[in-house]
Amino acid sequence: MLLEIPLNYSSGVLYLQLSDHLEKMILAGSISAGERLPGARELARMLRVSRSTVASAYALLAEKGLVIQSERKGTYVSSADAVEEPEYGSDDCLMRFDSESPTADLLPVLEFSEITKNLQPPFFNSAMEGSPPEGQPALRRHLLQHSALRGIPAHAAELVVTSGGKDALSTALRSFRELDVRRLWAEELSYGGIAGIARNESLVLRTLPLIDECSLSRLEGLTPSDVLYLVPSFHNPTGRTMPHGLRERILSMRGRLGFHILEDDSYGELRYGEQPIPALKSMDDGAGVAYIGSFSQALFPGMRLGYALLPSPFREAYLRISSLRQGHVSSLVQAIVTRFLEEGRLSVAVEKVRRVLSGRMEALYRSLRRCFPAARVDRPEGGAYLWFPTGRTDGEDAAALAKAYGVCVSPGVEFALGRKRPHAVRFSIIAVPESIMPEAAARLQKAWRGLAC
Repeated sequence: MLLEIPLNYSSGVLYLQLSDHLEKMILAGSISAGERLPGARELARMLRVSRSTVASAYALLAEKGLVIQSERKGTYVSSADAVEEPEYGSDDCLMRFDSESPTADLLPVLEFSEITKNLQPPFFNSAMEGSPPEGQPALRRHLLQHSALRGIPAHAAELVVTSGGKDALSTALRSFRELDVRRLWAEELSYGGIAGIARNESLVLRTLPLIDECSLSRLEGLTPSDVLYLVPSFHNPTGRTMPHGLRERILSMRGRLGFHILEDDSYGELRYGEQPIPALKSMDDGAGVAYIGSFSQALFPGMRLGYALLPSPFREAYLRISSLRQGHVSSLVQAIVTRFLEEGRLSVAVEKVRRVLSGRMEALYRSLRRCFPAARVDRPEGGAYLWFPTGRTDGEDAAALAKAYGVCVSPGVEFALGRKRPHAVRFSIIAVPESIMPEAAARLQKAWRGLAC
């Protein structure tokens, strides 16, 4: 280990300076538990100090329990359980319903491990090469077939490989801006990040009530200078699924008024039942719906890969903007995911995630209904989110009460694009096993015992 430690040779006691700096590095974790420190003679030579200076510093660290000294093994950092770690922002949350990080059983780790283990050099030769901005042809071919599972009769000329959902949203909004779209319309409860993305891409954000038969008339004022952002299937944050008839009427209005639609279908494949729920894009006869799909959230978030179906000339604008930003998606990631699709592993992985999330949602819904029988809670038909009204209590206050009992939920204000502060919280089941749901609901019953939920 080569240690470069700042020492002031003209002032202070050198062994104390050395001991203090090593202590900071150990507590910060930059020198890991179990790691061997350089020998006294070696470190003295590196730092241009006497061997006794290093020995005194090590002895002081040993007194504090930060290092262990052995005649045979030398000096090494104490194990993690022997060193008290700093609590940087730690909390007592045991049940993370506010997390978007999937549990290990949702990730196809073994499948990817098998694929990468069996790869031969010719594969890596092609994987290290560049990629067209729209993505590698083989991957686009498979993704086109995959989009058919959502009922979308997509053309090869529409498909673009993206670096996950958020990158696709950002680039799509900037592309709309390039085509003289000036306003983004979103429901007053929606994906919280869309407001910042719109602002960053110089679009004016306008909000609508959650679209239903009663509020549908609010779309009458939209023009070709507007884009409507929708999450019609397993909505984030409410978990709602837009009825088929309502989708038809929105598309009819789009055809008549000329506004654009940006469909975020990040969780669209994760339905719980057998009955399919087609994407909005699959019902559109025109070229007014831009579609974003993503595998990132539930299947392999670290891969940062998804796809978009973009009508022309919107696709040309998207590729132009993308090439000026991040460029093409990693060729290696594309090649591995292509192999994953070629071997038919995606459908198996998606079906597993559906089954696991369905079990979790059912357990959460039943547990909440048992503990809060008067609450008006809707059971989602798919996806990962459940919306829970907190009565007369602000969602942020309800989330703080829940956290005191070890349960983290997301306050509704995180998804409120308008001025209203929702009296509700959102549950995400991505990071919480099914077996935890009854205990979580029981804790919330204690945390919220004074609320009129």
